[in-house]
Amino acid sequence: MEGHQVQALYDFTGEPGTAELSINAGQILTVIRANVGDGWCEGVNQSGKSGLFPAAYVQPVDPNASAPPMTGSTTSSQQGTGDYWDDDWDDDSEAGHDTPAPVNQQQHHLQQAVQPSSQPVYPDYADSISTHTVHSVISERPISNVPKKNTKFSTLIKSGEDSFLMGTKIVVVPDNERVFIEENEERRCVWVPAIDTYNCVVTSPKKESKLKGLKSFIVYQLTPTFNNIQVSRRYKHFDWLHERLEEKYCFIPIPPLPDKQISGRYEEQFIEHRRTQLQEFVDYVCRHPVLCRSRVWEHFMTCTDEKRWKAGKRQAEKDELLGVNYFNVLQCPDTPLDPVKVDIENDAFAKFINGLDPVVKNFMAMAVDQSKKHQVLYKREFQKIAQSFTSLGFALDADDNSRGILNSALKVTGDAYNEIGKLYEEQPKFDWEPLGDKFHIYRGIISSFPDVISIHKSAVQKRKDSERLVSEHKMEPQQLRELSHRTDVIARALMAEETHFQMEREVHIKQAMKNHLTEQIAFYKKIVNKLQEALNAYDG
Repeated sequence: MEGHQVQALYDFTGEPGTAELSINAGQILTVIRANVGDGWCEGVNQSGKSGLFPAAYVQPVDPNASAPPMTGSTTSSQQGTGDYWDDDWDDDSEAGHDTPAPVNQQQHHLQQAVQPSSQPVYPDYADSISTHTVHSVISERPISNVPKKNTKFSTLIKSGEDSFLMGTKIVVVPDNERVFIEENEERRCVWVPAIDTYNCVVTSPKKESKLKGLKSFIVYQLTPTFNNIQVSRRYKHFDWLHERLEEKYCFIPIPPLPDKQISGRYEEQFIEHRRTQLQEFVDYVCRHPVLCRSRVWEHFMTCTDEKRWKAGKRQAEKDELLGVNYFNVLQCPDTPLDPVKVDIENDAFAKFINGLDPVVKNFMAMAVDQSKKHQVLYKREFQKIAQSFTSLGFALDADDNSRGILNSALKVTGDAYNEIGKLYEEQPKFDWEPLGDKFHIYRGIISSFPDVISIHKSAVQKRKDSERLVSEHKMEPQQLRELSHRTDVIARALMAEETHFQMEREVHIKQAMKNHLTEQIAFYKKIVNKLQEALNAYDG
């Protein structure tokens, strides 16, 4: 496509201080290099200005051109000398692997339009946005980039489930891979917890570059508490890890990563918020009795050597204990389960999850809505109130007979309301955003549970089919007993994960709500203090 003309599908605002080129929808550009790397093109606009822009944001002008449309999944063909372990990594573009829909651009421009101003008086465009408009857009926008299940891999699970249930494929399981399930005092299946618990802290995000400074990215530092050795990871490293975990643990809902974003990635507020979102992901993995012992996770958070990193990466991608094969590593009690009781319990849990999913989505929409209103609408309203009190004070100053105390107190009142507006602007990062980040994780978990449940339902149907074959003397009873045992293994894995989810929500969602309300109380106390200061000003 080099030398060809392309037309911009969407607006894109280049980051200041970088080689990125801002483009507008409908604009014609000439491509200089179609494959700069990481899903970016280099081109020149009709004004003669050149720079980088996302390949996913343009299409060839001639629809009959032989060159295929560019996508955001272009792999880098050249690397800078300072690249961070990047020779064979996939695209790091935050645009993702799909062409962005126009609605995403509209949402991006809305977000740009509602950015809070540092001036006391809001610009005209803020006044044109009504509460209803902001609420309706935020409520309908996708709340999270919940990772979608790989369709190809889902087919692999279905094809592999039969071989596991029938015992036709022998899988050698190393001792260090074995995972144990036991029954607790309430006769519920639970994962045997890890012997040594630990945490992993995500800190110190910093901006680095490659392609001789043409492309920038953010590197985060991870420090596990069991060795206190710091490692550096990029977002796409997290993306790779997430894909590995999804493939390996088909019976465990994997927590989602933060949303991908192509604009504003280097703004300090966005970087810090992403760090807290990655911390939520890391915390969930560390708390999970199975994920916290995963070899690929251990490699991710401990490897500091480039050669060992790449060797471990290749080993993880060639791992045979994936998906349904991983059921072979589960060590469970031999006591047969009551299939009727299991079905009743799992159907009840499935109904609970189906009812919870839309409620959590709505809850997250509310949290996002409150954040935006605090930063824009509420702040603007208090600034208007402040301006009215201040103007009244200045107007009274025009009276030569004025005593001055009232005028001064009115100005103090105006300042108080202006400070309250600033408090509203800052508050979401202490209460609404952390709460939204917590529920971002649980929304991803909830959205993945139906896939996990379907694996068990498929196994139950296979057992019913086998029972019919035994009654028709087409299958040996011993084969049915072995199949029933393996079906119980799948059932116990699902029930253990259900128990873990229930423990999670009781402990960590409760703590998240306590933290939220604590911050809310502190916030409103600050408002009361500001108003009390204004009241005291009237006493001279």
